[in-house]
Amino acid sequence: MVRMKIQKKRSKKQPMKYWLVEFTLMSGEVLQFYVKALTQFDAYEKADGYVYWLDNKKLKNKLSKFRLMP
Repeated sequence: MVRMKIQKKRSKKQPMKYWLVEFTLMSGEVLQFYVKALTQFDAYEKADGYVYWLDNKKLKNKLSKFRLMP
């Protein structure tokens, strides 16, 4: 009985949250988008993965629109 209660608590997943991330470029341009993550730290780590998008004009345009990123 106790084992089942512990397993139920462990099996509950934490809800994902959407965190607003802003990139401020050297040109002064600000890009804002949401990232889905458990914590704010995770969101910033995930957003760091989008930095290379700034080199590609087509991908940068995707970041320039206020949107939810995968």
